Amino acid sequence: MTVSDTSTHANSADAVPPGVSQRPYRPRLEENAGRLVDQRIGGTKRQEGLQARYRRNEARARGELAALRKGANRPPGELPEIWALTSVHVPDYAGDVPTWEETAVHTAMTLYAVHQQSRTEPMFVPGRGLGHAARSLIGPPDDENPSARARFNALVTSTTVTELRHHLRGFISLLRARSITLDHAMLADDILHFQQPGGARKVRLTWSREYQFLSAESLASSDSDDATPASATNSTTTAPTPEN
Repeated sequence: MTVSDTSTHANSADAVPPGVSQRPYRPRLEENAGRLVDQRIGGTKRQEGLQARYRRNEARARGELAALRKGANRPPGELPEIWALTSVHVPDYAGDVPTWEETAVHTAMTLYAVHQQSRTEPMFVPGRGLGHAARSLIGPPDDENPSARARFNALVTSTTVTELRHHLRGFISLLRARSITLDHAMLADDILHFQQPGGARKVRLTWSREYQFLSAESLASSDSDDATPASATNSTTTAPTPEN
């Protein structure tokens, strides 16, 4: 499946009045995987998340991101230094391979670290699905970035979670280069669903709807939104120390 250039034609009864945006319904977080990632990156009312601490140039947060990046190409559980940031509840009957939730949380957390590296602006922005981010990167149909389009098509046609993780790693690097934000907690839920029976089709449909929702007219403003997202934390930002 590749991302279609064509827009879905609504029936006249379903037509949206001019100037009124219509967002396809999707609960932001549906699974515990997404909620864990949301808390660890974005924080809670009682505790700051990794993103806020990193943007203050906290030494511990810089070290945590560096350790997480090392895990981006490694299976869950291989690096003890990131266990606290990637662990999930594992049932007693779990076998010798990572559970769906372990894979989802590990992948989302390590890819956030890749995305945020040396960036002062927050790369984690709640509500910004992968399809939305892809459309901002690829551009409108009449002025597409063909290389980015090819990378996204390869990602959405992944048939295994190993293949998906491989393509996500490269795609996140493209988003980082353009300072395009993403909701890594939503991504964790997507990765979890992708591994379920029949889940890949559901995830592709979700990404397709997100991609088509971001109209060409809104692309011009999306770049400025990425530079100064409304959901940015209100903590004082200090330029992070350059990382290796």
